[in-house]
Amino acid sequence: MPRQVDHVARLDAIHDAVEQVAARDGFGAVTIRRIAAHAGASTSVVTHYVPSRDDLVRSAVRRAITVRQAQLDDLVGPVRGSEGLRAVVRWAVLGPTDLTHRFWLAILLGAQSDPVLRSELDAFNRWWSALLRRLVREMDPPPSDPHALIDAVDVIVDGMILAGFEERAPWPDDRRRRTLDLLLAPLGM
Repeated sequence: MPRQVDHVARLDAIHDAVEQVAARDGFGAVTIRRIAAHAGASTSVVTHYVPSRDDLVRSAVRRAITVRQAQLDDLVGPVRGSEGLRAVVRWAVLGPTDLTHRFWLAILLGAQSDPVLRSELDAFNRWWSALLRRLVREMDPPPSDPHALIDAVDVIVDGMILAGFEERAPWPDDRRRRTLDLLLAPLGM
């Protein structure tokens, strides 16, 4: 009897391996051979699911982004305006794991030279910006400069994530919460 293979689990293991390798060593280290070894599979197994390195990177990044977008859609669904904006910022800074933040940083750095990463990051950024614009439009009272508020939110999210990498270990949750509250208060959030 042929062995039953759980294709979804196998592809998830491949994507998990990409996230772990990229988060630790950057996307330059993501090769089919390295991902196969990390996932405990052969290169032919990996190429059965993703025929090229570009497809490997694209599918892993899309999976990660799709998961994050679904989480945010669930979080923000019933929440509007400044309350929704605050929830998005808190989720982005406090919700994901250290691995997720490291993977995201690898995407940002890799997008400077990798067209696949650039394309996926650009698509995510369009979605993210649309979400922030919607929440800002729903604010009551409306902000005097909505574009500056969105830029401030982006700087806070990116800055808080990057600040967590300056030390040997990620910032403890209470430190991140206190700092985030201090940054959001002047913005009315």
